[in-house]
Amino acid sequence: MNVKKQIFKGTLYAVVAGCMWGISGIFGQLFFRDYQGSPLWITSTRLTVAGIILLTLSFIRDREHFFGVWTSKKNMPTLFLYVFGGVFSVQYFYYLAIQLSNSATATILQYTAPVFIMLYLLIFRRQAPKPKSVVFVFLAMLGVFLLITNGDLSHLSISPLALISGLLAGVAVVIYSIVPKPLLDKYGALNMTGWGMMLAGIVCNIFYPIWRVDFKIEPLSIFYVLTIAIVGTALAFLLLLRAFQLISPLVVSVATATEPLTSVFLSIPLFGLKLTPVELLAIIMVIVSVILLSKSEQQV
Repeated sequence: MNVKKQIFKGTLYAVVAGCMWGISGIFGQLFFRDYQGSPLWITSTRLTVAGIILLTLSFIRDREHFFGVWTSKKNMPTLFLYVFGGVFSVQYFYYLAIQLSNSATATILQYTAPVFIMLYLLIFRRQAPKPKSVVFVFLAMLGVFLLITNGDLSHLSISPLALISGLLAGVAVVIYSIVPKPLLDKYGALNMTGWGMMLAGIVCNIFYPIWRVDFKIEPLSIFYVLTIAIVGTALAFLLLLRAFQLISPLVVSVATATEPLTSVFLSIPLFGLKLTPVELLAIIMVIVSVILLSKSEQQV
């Protein structure tokens, strides 16, 4: 695969993963509205169900190397840092930031991840980002900010603990973006995503067990939950890790800014949302930034 095709494919994977997260967020909103379910229960369930599905597929695909990551003690630090510092932490600190502030503030703080990725690459790998890449990252983050707040700072309610929680969610994105790369290359995205989801799901079940159901079980509620678990978790993270194998984590983290875009577009027919000129400008900023950043990486 030539470099341009590889970068295009990786960027497409990341964009689709962001869209799937956006779909998951909308279905989560519908689930909370119609059934008043717990966000913690949804987190435990989505990770556990996604882990079971992905590990089953991994076992069917290559049962000989299914437990490969567990056969070497050298893999354990990387595996557990990926699971607990990345997959679990991004869920936990994101929802904690929402609880301490609001969803808009938490989302904006989590989308500081590209800045942390640039700092990591600069400090630990001595890779200075291109000046224009910095500009594209800034424009994408500004677009996310405008899209979520409509430029109104009064929407933001922040406390020191909420700030720290949101930033830690951003750091967790960096961890699951960069840490598992050696294991991904060796054992594959399907196997590693499955183990990551399953282990993180086990930890979440300690906080809020999957069997503590506090809503009415019926076809629609099951449909919401399965969509969140399969589309917004299993498939989205699988595509995300595949993207990390093809392109830089910086491009991936910016490309997944399609998450709030998808949420906005779906909110128009589902919740009667009307876009303001500021929100339209924000959407254009994010889309253009992702395209230009991807093209910038192709120029090597």
